[in-house]
Order: sequence, then structure tokens, then C-alpha cells
Amino acid sequence: MQYADYLTASLSDLQQALQGGETTARQLTEYALQRIAEVDQPRYNAITWLFADEALAAADASDASRQRSEALGQLAGIPVLIKDNVEVKGWPTSAGSVLLRDVIADVDAPLVTTLRSQGAILIGKTAMHELAAGITGASSLTGFTHNAWREGRSPGGSSSGSAVAVAAGYVPLAIGSDTAGSVRIPAAFNGLLGLRMTRGALSTDGIVPLSPTQDIPGPLVRSADDLRLVSDILSGQRFAIEGEALRIGIWQEGFATDETEINQAVQAAIAGFEPVLVSWPQLETLASDANIIGYEFAEALAGYLADKPRAQFHTLQEIAASELYHPQLTTVFKTRAAHPGTDSEGYAVVQQRQHDLYQQLEAMFTQHNINLLAYPVVRRPPVQHGELQDGSNALVSAVTGAPAISIPAGLSDDGMPIGVELLALRGREDLLLRVAEAIQMHPIDK
Repeated sequence: MQYADYLTASLSDLQQALQGGETTARQLTEYALQRIAEVDQPRYNAITWLFADEALAAADASDASRQRSEALGQLAGIPVLIKDNVEVKGWPTSAGSVLLRDVIADVDAPLVTTLRSQGAILIGKTAMHELAAGITGASSLTGFTHNAWREGRSPGGSSSGSAVAVAAGYVPLAIGSDTAGSVRIPAAFNGLLGLRMTRGALSTDGIVPLSPTQDIPGPLVRSADDLRLVSDILSGQRFAIEGEALRIGIWQEGFATDETEINQAVQAAIAGFEPVLVSWPQLETLASDANIIGYEFAEALAGYLADKPRAQFHTLQEIAASELYHPQLTTVFKTRAAHPGTDSEGYAVVQQRQHDLYQQLEAMFTQHNINLLAYPVVRRPPVQHGELQDGSNALVSAVTGAPAISIPAGLSDDGMPIGVELLALRGREDLLLRVAEAIQMHPIDK
């Protein structure tokens, strides 16, 4: 396999090349490291920590196992990057913050253990929006990550570097986390697929918390086939490849009336399914009112940092007072540091709102005889660095615990990716994977 082929290869392409002796784990790892060395600085700024020697040693061990015809995992020899809020033993877990850069993980997070058990070659960690508290990629540790398609534009967040790393050809798979759209938004802005599974489907142990209720890790990949493979691996289950017909509703109010390109691209992506129009004008407000991050952030972060003696500060209140963070985080840090938290009466109210909203979602699906709801991941295009991003629809999935997927829906006239999100009821990731495969079988021209 040649270097140029590696940059766009799918997981199955790489697996076949490894199995056929056309490449080695070491060669693939060297390609990944070469790509990062060539373009990450200053163009993309997607990498926080790189562990080349450790990765090459793991690749050599993988090649030796293959030569001995030992049983290998489904990701054996494949280079992978991990978001910087996920613990990898011996590596920093800085979560995009200069204040946590000296925090070193003692053990692997469960999802890292799973990746290693399948033979993945972990090469480093990706840049992210500081403490995962936003969607533009602002970080006191690394600054801004650049969109893979346009320098100076937002890559989305908070899994900014993970998305850009896949889109820019560093690796075919990167792991992010999603609390209010942090996998799906960067997937949409960089032309990738990203999946948020049903609440509780994947362990959040070993991940710096933003909201224990809404946090969940998730993969970023280039193809629907890759997404199915990784979803099966991470979840430990096999999702059905066929079943009931895909019946899609279009959430009318999820579109901005003045964003013609985004609207047309999303509608074209699902036109072949003969979708029905669904009106739910209150949904955005209901989702916002059910967002529980503010109640949980400070308490969860303090609990995580309590046994991290190398952290410069141990509470969000201390971090906010220090002002040693990216300026774009000022409002969110200071507001949430002063939030009444989980002991307040409001916390139970918001928990009930999440429960009620999911029941309403189920009723709406039944009423309209649909099993998927479609809308733009973000109603607005990626902003310039330093601007605040609005128009996200990704909160609906996060507050209801329902799974959702971001799928590429083409490019705008100025060459920026557009993403369509599809939402299913809990436990129906099979529908999301099937719709992704169906859309990619008939790619949208733009």
C-alpha cells in the first residue's frame, strides 16, 4: 500500500492490505506519523499528544503476532487516535486545558481497553474544546483546531481534533465524546460519519466528565461500513443489517429558513426515502430546558479531579477564578461554577423534563408512523475562529438519551461539508447504521 492510498483508506481497505501482506502495521503507523508531521502544524493543529515510539513498538508487536499466525483483533495493526479527555495509561489526560496537562492516567479507560483488545495501534491524543464545554474547538492548551476543509473555520467540537484527524488522513478512526453534539457536530463540519449511541450503551469510565447523564464516547470515521464495524466493537453487540422499512420524518422547525444550501442538501440526502413532514415547533425549547449539563458539570469535574494530585486546580470554581483558560470559555466557566448543582430543586425538575421529552418523542414517532427523524446537524455553516456557533440541533438526542447519527450530505457552494442528522428511539442503532449505508450507496452530488 502506498502512502497516498493510506490517506483515504477505509478500515476494511487496511484490513485487507494487512491480511494480504501488502502492508504492515509498522508501515501504516509510519504513514500516520508522517502525515501528522507533514501537515498538523501549523495547518490543522489537531494533535495534543503524540507517542510515536510507543506506537511503533505496538505496531512491531502486531506484525510479529501476524507472522506467527496468532489470533488477531478486528482492528489489528490499525492506527487510531483518542480524544484528550479519555484516559490512556501513562498519557496525559489534559482535556484541552493547560491546567490539566500534568494529569497522567494510571489505567486505560474501558473503551481504550476494548480498542487495545482488538489490536488497535494507539498513536496519540487529539485536540478538543476545553473541558468539552463548547463546540468551536477553543482550547488554552492548543488554541483553535482548523476545519479540515477550510483554514480559519470552526471544525466543530468538542471532538475537534478527532474529526479533523480522520478527515485530513491521519487515521481512519478516531474516538470522540458527545455530551450535546460533540461527535456529531465535528463529523458534520468535516464530512464524516459520527454516532452517538443510546444513553448507557458505552462506558464513560475514565473520561473527564462534563455531564454524567449526557456524556458518551463515540467514533468518527469516513464510511458507513467502518461505522458499523466500530459500533459493533465498542458496544460488544452486532446490530441488525436488515429489518423494518426506514420511515423518515423531516423535522420542519429544525431548518433555518435563510440557509437554502444546507436545507436543500439535507432534504436531497433523504429524498429517496419519501420522508413525511413533521411539525414540532416546541422541540428546540423543550430540549434546551431539559439540558442538564449546568447542574452536573462543576460537581462531576470536582469528583474526577479529587484524586488527581498533579492537577493545577481541583474544582471548576478554582479554574474559573484563575482565568487560565481560553477566553471563549469565560462565560460558561463562571456561570457553571456558580450553578446551584445537583442538590438544587431544579435538578430533579430537569431530570423529569428529560423523561417526559423522551415519552413525547415516542408518541410523535407513533403518531406519524416513523422510526427516524431527520434534520440538519447544525442549521448554520461553520463560523470563523473566535465567533460563537449557533444553530445546533444535536441537543435533542443528548437530553432524550436517544441515539443519533451524522451523515455527510454534500458540500456547499463554497466547498464546506453539510451533515444530516437522523434520530432513532433508544436501542435502535440498527436503523441509523442502515440509513447511513443506504445514503452512502447513493452519494449526493454537490
